[in-house]
Amino acid sequence: DEDPPILKKSTPSNKQRNYKGKSIELIFDEFVKLNNAKEEIIITPTPGKEIKYSVKQNKVYLEPKDGWRDSTTYSIAFREGIQDINESNTPENLNLVFSTGTTIDSLEISGVLTESLTEEFPNKITVALYQEDTFDIFTHSPIYFTKTKKDSAFKIENLKAGVYNIYAFDD
Repeated sequence: DEDPPILKKSTPSNKQRNYKGKSIELIFDEFVKLNNAKEEIIITPTPGKEIKYSVKQNKVYLEPKDGWRDSTTYSIAFREGIQDINESNTPENLNLVFSTGTTIDSLEISGVLTESLTEEFPNKITVALYQEDTFDIFTHSPIYFTKTKKDSAFKIENLKAGVYNIYAFDD
């Protein structure tokens, strides 16, 4: 088995508006497993720290304890968080975007990080957007965040219009 699992259906569907459900369901074409879901699956903006991840055969479920905020566009990057059971193949670029309101936010920011002293390209660095200009990364949560890929590139999509401060740090 060299092929990664293929997403057959999701609830909500990609780019669905006015979603009122409590959880997300993903259905794949084969049995899957979770792989370090809390680290690998990135939901922005965060629906809270407590998210229940579960899998049953070919279905994956995500349910935030505090639910989904009204009139909010959520973007979920699954990265390597879902794999097939046999060979641990990961679906490439599996993302899901949905809104609990009438619109899908469409702004984005992207770039490539380099370490200023060594000019090396760091991997899996957290890139975070904050709305406050003064904050403590240990007590304040970012509004949006992602991690850099192997080539140090990052992209945060489906941003709500606003003013943000961007920070990169090794988490």
